[in-house]
Amino acid sequence: MRVTINDIAKKAKVSASTVSRVIADSPRISAATKEKVLKIMKEMNYHPNMIARSLVNRSTRIIGVVLPGLAEQSFQHPFFPELLAGIGSSANQKGYKILLANVDTVDEEQQMVKELTYGGITEGIILLTSRDQSPTVEQLVKIGFPFVVIGRTDNPCVNWVDNDNFLIGYQLAEHFIQQGHRRIAFLGYSPGYMVTRDRMHGYKKALEDHQLPFDQEMVVESQFISGQGYDLMKLLLARKPRPTAVIACDDLLAFGAIKAIQEAGLQVPDDIGVAGINNVPLADYYNPPLTSVKINAFSLGTKAFEMLCTVLNSNVQSYNRAIIPAELVVRSSSRREKG
Repeated sequence: MRVTINDIAKKAKVSASTVSRVIADSPRISAATKEKVLKIMKEMNYHPNMIARSLVNRSTRIIGVVLPGLAEQSFQHPFFPELLAGIGSSANQKGYKILLANVDTVDEEQQMVKELTYGGITEGIILLTSRDQSPTVEQLVKIGFPFVVIGRTDNPCVNWVDNDNFLIGYQLAEHFIQQGHRRIAFLGYSPGYMVTRDRMHGYKKALEDHQLPFDQEMVVESQFISGQGYDLMKLLLARKPRPTAVIACDDLLAFGAIKAIQEAGLQVPDDIGVAGINNVPLADYYNPPLTSVKINAFSLGTKAFEMLCTVLNSNVQSYNRAIIPAELVVRSSSRREKG
């Protein structure tokens, strides 16, 4: 049976309001009374009701984190647990709790954000979005609710943190060009999602800087997050001439692409080089080990929470952007033998 404030007050022979003030560390309560009440709270294993305290303090110390995609899809991808670990680590240090919300559609996202903001549950929101046009972002800006976006947005009134996805696409393409490749495919472009668009723009710029033509046939579109690299690569293999290298917008797409290439009787990297993005733990142990880009999801999470804390604790309205450095990790899947 849960111990209440009234139980503590009865045993301590004080009023319930006195117990509440002790919990709030009010200077109006004497040190002797505080000591007595705190001792009884410990003996009776009393834990304050967080919801009741938040109503009194008008502060829930809860941050909403809105994730795209169904829960089972999100947590199958290593990016999301690592990102959440970063958010959770910073939140714990600051005494905040995290409330996770998974949404599958834009409508669901808008409804969830409406509940989190108007319902008084959360003090701020961290929103994961890469859409070119996000009605949820516009909704949050309009009502002036504290939030931070993980993912770049063109809206000047938004705080956001991201990698330099243009640079990621550029570096991967340049890596393959330096390996002697001239027909480099781009796997996983998702129309309407800025993250894949920025990566493709970087890829196209690298081709341009090295006087290589851009071929639309070398770009294969997919659904964001849930695309199947195996099926997409089979489409790419059917195109003539086939590519000699493939940049996949995600490591999971890259793993599927390698399987399709090998099933077609071709070798990676001798016939077709492959590289991904995210540097998931399996990348180092795959056959062959996968070249990838370490995007530091944990740091994306910690920086997003730090930025939100700044928004929550500042009386001056300003907007910040943060770029988390990414690192190209070259492994056997893209490295041609010299000579």
